[in-house]
Amino acid sequence: MAFFGDYHTHTIYSHGKGTVEENVIAAVKRGLKEIAITDHGFHHMTYNVRKMDWPFIRKDVERMREKYPMIKILLGLESNFVSLKGTVDITAADMKYLDILVCGYHKFVKPERLTDQFGFFLPNLLGMAEKRMLVKNTDAYIKALEKYDIDVISHICHAAPVDPVEVAKAAAYFGTLIEVNNKNIKAKTGLSSCTDKQWEKVMETDVEFIVDSDAHRPERVGHFEKAETLIERVGLPLERVANWNRTPVFRSHKAKEELLRAAKRSAADGESK
Repeated sequence: MAFFGDYHTHTIYSHGKGTVEENVIAAVKRGLKEIAITDHGFHHMTYNVRKMDWPFIRKDVERMREKYPMIKILLGLESNFVSLKGTVDITAADMKYLDILVCGYHKFVKPERLTDQFGFFLPNLLGMAEKRMLVKNTDAYIKALEKYDIDVISHICHAAPVDPVEVAKAAAYFGTLIEVNNKNIKAKTGLSSCTDKQWEKVMETDVEFIVDSDAHRPERVGHFEKAETLIERVGLPLERVANWNRTPVFRSHKAKEELLRAAKRSAADGESK
């Protein structure tokens, strides 16, 4: 398999062990054409990007773009769900600097409200009322897809039960990719948080997929071996893998392009009056 890029990697700015430059060097050595730096969002209570570090990450990425012109470096975040209303820890002001927005459920996140701590995070953490939480969690994912230009849903089914088919239907509608997360697949069994049967059901929807390493160490950047095995086992068509031999088309990019076109049309209309 020939993967074009790795769009989910972490650095020392959050939960990773390497620098931005070390991740980039690893990606170049793996023959990738693109890499995204997607450290954990601001509301994670232990592994978050600190707001005070955000300008430094941006400058770091800009420097690496100049130093390594042979690879495209995207600046992103792996944002966190913070409420059952589908709110995630990103603002419009943050979005304008992002090239890619990854989003997933994580434990130990500062909730939007106290009621979300007891009605969202604790039940999922403790495995309480799983059937009821599955419905609520799924609804939160769909609401987030409605609210934000999310490019990638990361490690679906991880840490909180959801209906991956319903999430995939919504993702397909909005143009969001479902991630096959290499790190999330157990080495011994080859199984991910979703079962093989769930993956097969997700494949019946129109959603597209993306394969990422979720690397927390530079030496894991661009490694997709476990994901490749899962893809082969469940029969996921390679033409539906957005970063296999091609550049992914990201939802947020299309949204920004549409805003730019709308601004140009508005300016042209203003000049013609």
